[in-house]
Order: sequence, then C-alpha cells, then structure tokens
Amino acid sequence: MLTKDQLTPYILGHLGLVGTYIQEAGIIENIDSLIPKKSNNPSHLTHGQVVALMVLNGVGYTTRPLYMTHNFFEAKDVEAMLGIKFETEWLNDDVIGRTMDELYNYGLTPLFSELSLNMLKGLGRKIGSVNIDSTSFHYHGRQQKYTDDNSQDDDKKKENEVDSSVPHKINVTYGYSRDAHPELVQLMEQMMVDNATGIPLYMEPENGNTNDTQAFGRMVKVFKSFKEYTYDGYIYLCGDSALYSEGNIAGMQESGIKFVTRVADGKLKSAQLFIEAHRDDELEPIDEVNQGKTYLVEDCGVQQVWLLVHSNAAEARSNHSVDSAAEKEKIALNKKLKEYGKTYFSCEPDAEKEMKKFSDMCRYCKIASSSIVKEEVPKKGRKPKVERPESEKTYRYKISITIDIDEEYCNVVKRNRSYFIVATNDVKREWQPDELLKQYKSQNKVERGFRFLKDPEFFADSIFVSKNERIQALFMIMTLGLAIFSALDWKLRNAMKEGNVKLKNQIGKLTDRITMRYVFQIFNPVITVILESGERLIYHVSPKAHQILDLLGSKYRSIYI
Repeated sequence: MLTKDQLTPYILGHLGLVGTYIQEAGIIENIDSLIPKKSNNPSHLTHGQVVALMVLNGVGYTTRPLYMTHNFFEAKDVEAMLGIKFETEWLNDDVIGRTMDELYNYGLTPLFSELSLNMLKGLGRKIGSVNIDSTSFHYHGRQQKYTDDNSQDDDKKKENEVDSSVPHKINVTYGYSRDAHPELVQLMEQMMVDNATGIPLYMEPENGNTNDTQAFGRMVKVFKSFKEYTYDGYIYLCGDSALYSEGNIAGMQESGIKFVTRVADGKLKSAQLFIEAHRDDELEPIDEVNQGKTYLVEDCGVQQVWLLVHSNAAEARSNHSVDSAAEKEKIALNKKLKEYGKTYFSCEPDAEKEMKKFSDMCRYCKIASSSIVKEEVPKKGRKPKVERPESEKTYRYKISITIDIDEEYCNVVKRNRSYFIVATNDVKREWQPDELLKQYKSQNKVERGFRFLKDPEFFADSIFVSKNERIQALFMIMTLGLAIFSALDWKLRNAMKEGNVKLKNQIGKLTDRITMRYVFQIFNPVITVILESGERLIYHVSPKAHQILDLLGSKYRSIYI
C-alpha cells in the first residue's frame, strides 16, 4: 500500500482545458517568437509562459486576485496543464513585472490582435461581422494624467491623437463610471469582438474620460485591417449609438466600411423627427415583442437603410420610467414653490426672470397658473391713521405658481421611447426587418465579454498595479483570457452542433448551448496524484466530463485520462 510520502496530490480542475487550448493555439510559442527572453534575464520562465500562467490564474474560478499568482499555483499541476516544467518559486512579482514591461514595449494592441486572429484561424473561422463597444474599470489608486486629450479644441485633439501600435501612457482619471463608482478614478477599454465566436479581435486601454464617439472613430481605422480575414472582403461593423455620429458615419463610408448601428435618437434631431413622422405607420411583426419597417433615407450625407422598431418591452419600461420621473419632478418643483412662498423680489422684472427660470426647470410638468403678486412693504411701528402718499410707499413682488404633470408631453415621450432606429449603409442588400435587427442585437457578445472581465469569480473587478505601463499590460492579459474562454466556448458548441449532441445543463434539461462556465464547474473536482515513480493518476472525472472531452478531441482527453 502506498504511503503519503510516496504520492503528491495536485489540482487540475478545469484549468486542464484552458491549458490544453493555450497549447493548441500556440499562444506561448507566438509570444516567445515576438518577444524572446533576453539573455541577461535570470528567470526560468519565458514571457509566453508567464502570460499563460497569468491567464490560468485569471480564469481559475476563484476570487483570488492576479497579484497573488505565485500562491495560486502552489497545489496546481502546471506540467499537465501547459506541458512545461514549473516550480512555484520561479513565478514572483519581479518575473511578472518584467514580462508586463516587455509586453508594453512591444505594443499591446498589435500583439493582442495577432494572437486573437491566430486563434480564429486555428478554429477554421473567418470574420463576418465585428461588434464594437467600451467599458470602464475603476482603480484604487491615485490619479495619473499625462495628456490633456479631453480638450474640446480640434487642434489639440489632433496633437494628442496617438497611434495605438506605439506604446503610450494613458490618463487614469475621473470619468463617466459604468461601475457605479464615480468617486474613484478609472480607465476605459475599447474592444472589438467577432460576432460568431465572441473572440475579441482588438483591445486598447484608453483614458478614463475618453468619449466613446471619438474613440470609436479611431477604432474604425483598425477595422479595415480585418478585411483579409473575411470570406469575401465583406464585413459589418456593429455598434451602439455612440458609433453613430456625423464624423464616424462619413469616415466609415469613405473607408468602404459597412456598419450596422443604432441611431443616436437622443442626440440627432433628424432621428427624432423621423420617429415622430413615422410612428403611426403600420409596422410588420418581427418577433414576439418587436414590430418594424425599413426605409431608405439619407442622413449625415450618406444613403442608408433605417429600420424603425417598436418594442413592447421598451414601451413597458418607458411607461414606468416616465411616470416615475414625472412624480419626482413634481415633488422637487413643489419644494421649490414653498421656497418662493417666503421669497420676495424688489422689482417686477426680477420676479419675471425667476418665473422664467422656474419654467425652464419643468420637463414633465407644466405651469397650470402663474401670477406676480404686488405687495406694499409694511413700515415698522404702529399703523398710521392716515394712509401714506404713494410717493412714500415701497413695494415688493412675490411669485404665485401652481403646477400639474403634463400628461400630453409624458405620453409623447413614452411613445417615442418605445421606438428606436437601426441603421446600415449597405443599401444594396435587400434587408428583412428581422435580419437587420438580429445583426444589431449581436452587440450583446461584446457586452457579455465585459461582464466576464468584471466578474470577481474570474478576473479581478478592479485594477491593482500602480505602474501605468503594467496597468495596460494587465488589461491585455485579462482580455486574452476572455479570448481563450470564448474560443473554448465556441469550440465545444460547434462540436455539439456538428455531432447533433445535447448535454444536460444545470437544471437537468438537454441543451445544445451549454455554457463554458458550467463546463468549468463540471471539471472543478478533478485532481491528479503523482506517484513517487512519476506516474500521474487522474481522479474525479465524471461521465458528463467524459462526454465533453469526447467532443473537444483527443488532445483534451489525453490530459484527463
């Protein structure tokens, strides 16, 4: 019988899947060929191996942050995961820091795009459409400002516009927070994701106060380089309303880029007028909750197809939100009117000016009645027996206003908010409403990616390193983890689809769309035991895990058998 001294247990879990894909995609070799280890570097690990280890830590399904990477691997079977020799003491802060610096010096954006496009090629896929979006990450540290790129001066914008292929520092500063942490400084990340696989093809760290519309305009230039990876040079750029601006639309048209995006109806008067003009048109059903109709229009100097969509779900949301906003506004305005009850003005023009100011505050409410009350200023002391002459009297003025909710306006707002416009400049294609709406709704692929990056069960939801260059390198490594996760997810689902296989999900129902998160949970109990002789034994591989390994292929099965 074997004793404890004759065997060593290690955790393999789902990281065997991740490590096998890293080997299959050649990520370590690709990084090492582009960024070879310098001769004076005392580390036992190459830069590619360090990145792979950080990715394993990032998708390790723990809340342990990336700065504790060396502790994370104390009981992990790294040799089985990545096929490399590894000792825990080889991975420390200095080794990780040097690798992050080298990644930054090479150029994070071009390095990432090369790795992700190689992944796509390895899966036998080409690009059909790309989704574009951005998000913010809050930062527990001091503000770091290097450029004044938030200036509204066009010349300064041109001076501060940088080439993403050239390493450059970014501003860690205050901006609009998507994380509900406006009190913290932040950074932004711009990302482009392949629609079919969900693999990010492009990432770029941005200043914390970057305007989406301006940033998307810069990303459009990069998009053109993806054309060689398409089936026929035909590719769609899909984005939310931040993509739709006069400058971006003109730029995409000049570059020959086909876009599908939501029109910024809250900003563009042309969109608002279009909705008002056509909201009474007869729309055909698209699905259970949406109705729509396509129109050929010209906007921003470009011929486009606009799909006007009425959403039942959006109508229900707008009814609630407008009613709630109207009630809140009424309460706030009545509070202001109480203040006016104690406020006097020295002349009538001042009272009229204040009344105009109050009127401008009304959005969902309207003034039901208003008047300016003229009062004589009483003198101190006893009331005189004889009325004072007019020349000795002084007057003060008071505002009297009553308000009601403007039901007519609220109904118009509710109705308009239940409509939105999806636009494309591909006017030659005969679009069906459901096709165009489906193309736009693929935008949720990039949004799911951002949720993955912010999930504390995977990567940390905030940034912990302080050096600007390493903050950006960490972004790249986190996004590379998302790319690997997405590639594995697509690989499994595609194998299930080709083999017409269904697996039971968390609630025991058969599905052909099992999630990689659930797959990770299935493999979580797997451990390896290494005998004194060097033989490796695998335990706790469930029948469901065997089914998944059969779908993924022999390389994956060999790790767990």
